[in-house]
Amino acid sequence: MALKFTTFDVFTKTPFRGNPLGIVSVPADTASATATQLSQDQKQLIARELNLSETVFLHEQTPADIRARVARIDIFTPLAEIPFAGHPTVGTANYLLHELRLGSAKVLSTRAGLVPFKEEEEEEEEEEEEEEEEGDDEEGKGKGAKGAQVQVAHDFHIHDKPFKGTAYEAYPVASIVNGMTGIMAQLPDLDTLGKQTGSLVGAENTFKAAAALDEGWRKGPVITYFYVDLGRKKDGTRKLRTRNLGTREDPATGSAAAGLCCLLSLSDSGGNPGSESGERTHAFEVTQGVEMGRPSEIRVRVTLNEARSGIEEVLISGNAVKILEGTVPIPSPKTKIRLE
Repeated sequence: MALKFTTFDVFTKTPFRGNPLGIVSVPADTASATATQLSQDQKQLIARELNLSETVFLHEQTPADIRARVARIDIFTPLAEIPFAGHPTVGTANYLLHELRLGSAKVLSTRAGLVPFKEEEEEEEEEEEEEEEEGDDEEGKGKGAKGAQVQVAHDFHIHDKPFKGTAYEAYPVASIVNGMTGIMAQLPDLDTLGKQTGSLVGAENTFKAAAALDEGWRKGPVITYFYVDLGRKKDGTRKLRTRNLGTREDPATGSAAAGLCCLLSLSDSGGNPGSESGERTHAFEVTQGVEMGRPSEIRVRVTLNEARSGIEEVLISGNAVKILEGTVPIPSPKTKIRLE
């Protein structure tokens, strides 16, 4: 038996840009030998076969799910299951809203928690907008296309200098949820950004580096999120250019973007974290993937608590375009996983 899958390019309106995502549909009928009987090992094998940065397993709604307006998903990289990521949740929300038009789901259930989502109408461009990013031409772009906005089930945490004694010890290290961590490395200009060739911890240590994190947070990948601050638009939105380097480069990383934007929002609150004089809500436009030829646009909005000492809400928004559809056979339960 085979499962249906669909791929999308996420955080873009243009095919062959953004970050590819696989969505595998898992039937609810247990008699089909898929739903409850599809093991995590089988999901891992399928994710490794598709070999995308992330693959989502979207479980067909049960009657209880429909009553709760919940769609259950599991998120896998080719190497491991992860609790949350931005482009899988934004991509799945776009799929449910604009492809399936599934009105019975308003919340994604992830390992990190519940992620409410809704349709987003992209705001009009400013009259005097800066030049478009390199490679971001108009051909094939879906004009006026609606995107999706997800509310992150965040558990933001700044680690206590976990990489002391290294050349990169001064960079802050932050997790948007437990198991998704980034070294937030600010660079002076776009030329320097373009010259980066790998993760600061080394690609081979992407998962091993978690052993240095704060106690209770020592799991999941540790990526390096390089960024350049490009200043603010007229409406105050902060523009960032980024690159994510881990086991390989990722063209769009919503979780890392959210973590960085939380960090900057706290630092930007009145000039000091915890200052009650600063703004509570901070808007960001994050452009990633330009160096890969897959420019991606991630919109992030962070709201601080009233004391400006912590994170109250994190919203990630973006578009997605469908690329292909197909089927993938269900691996034999006897097939052994060998991940290197």
